[in-house]
Amino acid sequence: MSSFRVETDDKQGVDCLIDETSGSRAMVNRLGCELIGYRITDPQSGKEIPLMYRDSVVEPPEHGWKNRATVLFPIVGGLKDKRSMLGDRVISTRGNHGFARHSTFELVRTDTVECALAGYRLLPNQEIRGYYPLDFSLELEFSLKGSGLSVAFTVTNPGQEPIYYCLGWHPGFAAPVFPGLGEKSGCRLVLPRGTARKYHNNEHCRLTGETSPVETGGPLPWTEEELEATLMFGIEDPKMRRVDFQDPASGVSVRVDFPDFPHLGFWSEPGYGFICIEPWQGMDDHEEQEPFDRKVGVVRLEPGGRDRRTIRLTPSVG
Repeated sequence: MSSFRVETDDKQGVDCLIDETSGSRAMVNRLGCELIGYRITDPQSGKEIPLMYRDSVVEPPEHGWKNRATVLFPIVGGLKDKRSMLGDRVISTRGNHGFARHSTFELVRTDTVECALAGYRLLPNQEIRGYYPLDFSLELEFSLKGSGLSVAFTVTNPGQEPIYYCLGWHPGFAAPVFPGLGEKSGCRLVLPRGTARKYHNNEHCRLTGETSPVETGGPLPWTEEELEATLMFGIEDPKMRRVDFQDPASGVSVRVDFPDFPHLGFWSEPGYGFICIEPWQGMDDHEEQEPFDRKVGVVRLEPGGRDRRTIRLTPSVG
């Protein structure tokens, strides 16, 4: 008998992936296809450990960041004046990161044979075409096995012309993991040894055009002010595309592997208990806005093309 379960709730639009053997679970809200809960069990103490900011709480808060793990498509960051041009067509957005975060995905697949798996799909509708007049299919697949969680992002072009897009993920981890045990300032972001390229941005979070090399190989220095402004990096070497979020006070860490995403952002709000680790394919606009198909990191996908990328979360305790 399988130890994996997927509990679906069509009325609330929230699904739960469960590994009964490890005691881990992941909760996905079909609105935005957002991971709103991710809990593991300490194998030594049997204590449940909630890893996400506002873990497993469905209702948004009155103050502060309203999300937990935003899906970024077809925009990473923002568009200057909320619009961009693709030839003579307008690409627009109601806010940062595009329309996927505001759209309800369809649950199209579940499986419990080798893992707890749930697959979701978003297709264009009339409202979406008002922002993005291109054909696409965006699919996300969450798979939970042991305490590890993998997320696969697949963009397909079913149309007759190339499409252009950016893609990313925006999970916010509780920092500190247990409120009152340690401080957010004590949490670490550890990058592999090597060289990353820092993208400089202005007060509007738009790229200035300036970049600088950053030597990595240990905890990344950061301040609340720098996180609020968003730290942005380009990581060319796929072997360097990982980061460890560490909370020494609790002994909990989460490794984030993102081999298919060449860009990485870190963001938080001062005074709130989370740090976001954001793998991206694409970046914000420059202050002097370029056409949409010339944005940093924009993907061109040919008719019939399929673009699949994965991110894996691997927690550990002790």
